[in-house]
Amino acid sequence: MASNIVTNIFAFVIVLGFLIFAHEAGHFMMAKLFRVRVLVFSFGFGKRLFGFQRGDTDYRVSLIPLGGYVRMAGDMPEDDREGSPDEFLSRPKWQRFLILVAGPAVNIVIAIVFLAALLMGGREVLRDSNAVIGSVSEGKPAEAAGLRTGDRIVEVAGDPIKSWDDLRLAISMNPGVKIPVHFMRDGQRERTILVPERVETEYGMTGLAGIGPWIAAEVGKVLPESAAAAVGLQPGDRIIEAEKRPVAHLSILEEILTERKGRPVPIVVQRGSETLSLTLPPMKKETENYPGFIPPTRVEKLGPGEALTESVEQNWKMVRYTFAVIGRMFKAEGSMKDFSGPISIARISGEMLRTGWQAVIFLMATISLQLGVLNLLPIPVLDGGHIFILLFEGVAGKDLSINAKERLFRIGFAFLATLMIVVLFNDVLSNIMLMRKG
Repeated sequence: MASNIVTNIFAFVIVLGFLIFAHEAGHFMMAKLFRVRVLVFSFGFGKRLFGFQRGDTDYRVSLIPLGGYVRMAGDMPEDDREGSPDEFLSRPKWQRFLILVAGPAVNIVIAIVFLAALLMGGREVLRDSNAVIGSVSEGKPAEAAGLRTGDRIVEVAGDPIKSWDDLRLAISMNPGVKIPVHFMRDGQRERTILVPERVETEYGMTGLAGIGPWIAAEVGKVLPESAAAAVGLQPGDRIIEAEKRPVAHLSILEEILTERKGRPVPIVVQRGSETLSLTLPPMKKETENYPGFIPPTRVEKLGPGEALTESVEQNWKMVRYTFAVIGRMFKAEGSMKDFSGPISIARISGEMLRTGWQAVIFLMATISLQLGVLNLLPIPVLDGGHIFILLFEGVAGKDLSINAKERLFRIGFAFLATLMIVVLFNDVLSNIMLMRKG
């Protein structure tokens, strides 16, 4: 437990620290490009620990290593300005616009590049990854929507569905929301409305439909010290019968194993030209990975062009999901539990770090995109608020007064402070509940 906490904190500092620092570096580099005088460029917040002075800029490392900040000369209306041409507010509006946009832009570029790199490096996916339904749970949203085993989902909420991962993401991002679902059944395209169930998980609020994928009951890899290993199952074996019932896909086998929990299960296996009769031993404990094999997988590896195109498409999809979640908040259809706080981010970061570097990079890409998008919201104090005021002044042809800007910034700060308090409260509460369950 203690080692996990240390890992969580370390991963949190690495993930969030890097992404916020990169964000501020975007502002810094664009400011330098336009010869704006930068007073401070800090890695971390709080008390200055050490650094050096070069030109007008104090490059420093500060006490709290969670990102950083850039302080430019004359970057706030209330500052005592000298009117020098190298002050931020003395630069043309288009230059100030680019300086403000540069931070979120760096975060969005990181999201695209990191995901593209993962796609180029290759990832292991199930061989049978089509969005074909293999099971429908009784009394769950999918059954209520009229979906059946064998239906192939082709579109959800206007998004084309190419794989089971696409389907799972679309459902998870729409908890409690009516979403149109298009599917193929007997060669005909049909449509229904699905309302995913709202479920609180260790990763936050998510939507569940009560469906499982259509995956062949074929052995790809046998886990050591498992039921499959105990009876001698081998890669390539195909389970065709269990409890004298035909097994067309993995969901049927899982259903039979659940029904026979605690008792041995006779199975028939096709191994090449041989047909073998075996018996899976009873499940020893609830947490056991039963029956102990992984279906066949394949390595999906894309070229640079394909990876970049796919990364842009996936990130754009996530942007639309993000705005959909925000939109539901204003329509009273969402919940503050839809947003993760720092404790949850630290816990998830630690879990990803313990999983492997690829999981960490994927998490960084996801968080970086959210940082970039949320910072562009037109809320005073955020980059988007400054950009909105700048655009308003450009259209109006005159600048807002210093008093008006100060009032807007105070309102924005109060809003963000309230939001952070509510998110932090929910974050603490949800993590306490998870600890009690554990």
